[in-house]
Amino acid sequence: MQTHQQPGKVAQQTTTTGTAESLNMVENVTAQGLSGAALQRATKLPQAMSPAQMMHLQRTIGNRSVGELFKQQSAANPPARAVEKPAELTAAAGTIQAASPSQSDIQRKVYIKRALIGGYRNKTKTGRGNEGAGERNVDNMIVDGKSRYFNSKDEMSQYAAKTTEKIGYVEKTNTWIRIPDELTVIGEIHTETTLEDVVKAVGTDKFMHEAYTERPAEAADNPELEAAIAKREVERNAKFGGISTGPGAKSHYAESFYPKVIRGLQGINVIYDYRVMASEAEKRLFGMAIRFAAGADEESVLYQTYAAQEDLWQRTAASLEGDDQSAEPLTEAMKAAKSKDLFTTFVREVTAYATTKLQEEQAQASAVDKKAFADNWHVAKSDYGAADTEIMKAEKARDFSMFQHIKKAKSEGYLLYGLGDLHLKRLKELLTAEGIKSVNMNKFMDDQKTTHPQT
Repeated sequence: MQTHQQPGKVAQQTTTTGTAESLNMVENVTAQGLSGAALQRATKLPQAMSPAQMMHLQRTIGNRSVGELFKQQSAANPPARAVEKPAELTAAAGTIQAASPSQSDIQRKVYIKRALIGGYRNKTKTGRGNEGAGERNVDNMIVDGKSRYFNSKDEMSQYAAKTTEKIGYVEKTNTWIRIPDELTVIGEIHTETTLEDVVKAVGTDKFMHEAYTERPAEAADNPELEAAIAKREVERNAKFGGISTGPGAKSHYAESFYPKVIRGLQGINVIYDYRVMASEAEKRLFGMAIRFAAGADEESVLYQTYAAQEDLWQRTAASLEGDDQSAEPLTEAMKAAKSKDLFTTFVREVTAYATTKLQEEQAQASAVDKKAFADNWHVAKSDYGAADTEIMKAEKARDFSMFQHIKKAKSEGYLLYGLGDLHLKRLKELLTAEGIKSVNMNKFMDDQKTTHPQT
């Protein structure tokens, strides 16, 4: 089997252009344990080398140089007749084939950890080749060009059988990853590599992600709100590779509903022609806010505001939940009234009602968590504004909820928690103080590429 060179034993290599340079290369590897005389004989008759000698040349010089050795000898001394392969070369065909000129560029891509020495060894063949199916079939993994790193043959078999949850190949970045045994909080840019990509690669269900929002108490007797949240979860489950959120499965809920819906409304604007301008996520939350208002306490100002225009709000919610996420019914009503009051009043009342619910929820948090958060939370340099703005008040409330969910994830043995990178920047010092590992996604992936190079 071909192995990687160990630290401190890397042979100096020189491109071969003739016999003299080949002998220079021979001198460079003599210290590795193969005599100079044996190597000189190899330049004259490489076919007579033993499998052990050939393996040594492959390890120190490399497949391409060994292949060049054969090519030079063949050009200088064309055989008068066919020469039968020695029996020992035939027996070692799995190794020698990689050294022949036509195969010199093939790189085997399954690496197994060395038990005693450390590092990885390159696996060229295995008796477990029929294990797994498709891209996880072991024989396919050996030759498909993707470098995969296993700690043992048994781990390789488990990966083939899809029973691992900490190792995998991230297709988006062509990276083999191994996630830590303890909780890691990863900050992502939602349009780049995300926790979805990591979870799909390793196949774990021990994760939380901010795309999953807890149902508020109001959803229990509110089928429309329940359906809106459930629809979002189905969409997310598919993006995470079909991971289930049903009964008995790990909960992926990463934050409370109340601060999230407040934050969503703060980012929406009504422009001069009464069109509603918002991101896809904000429009989705606007629709949920309308459903939320329908289940509010009937004596609240929020419910009364909703009930006064119930048909309009129902049609607007249904339109926001459609494929084009349009708020057209509300836009037309505001045009007719020549006023934005319908929207601004609704946002004000949802914010007030949800804030009351949020305060009740936060009152249940421990004094220790509240103090730790107050001491370590801070606005990021690239944030939405000052801490006292409405949008940052909502962001701060979201961060506190995320902090509590992160602590829950750690105590319950989760492996991953994903959130936007801005959230991580604000929470970084707090998580460090709590002894919770956190990292930006780009840094995480770069470290994995260094540890598991795609050779």
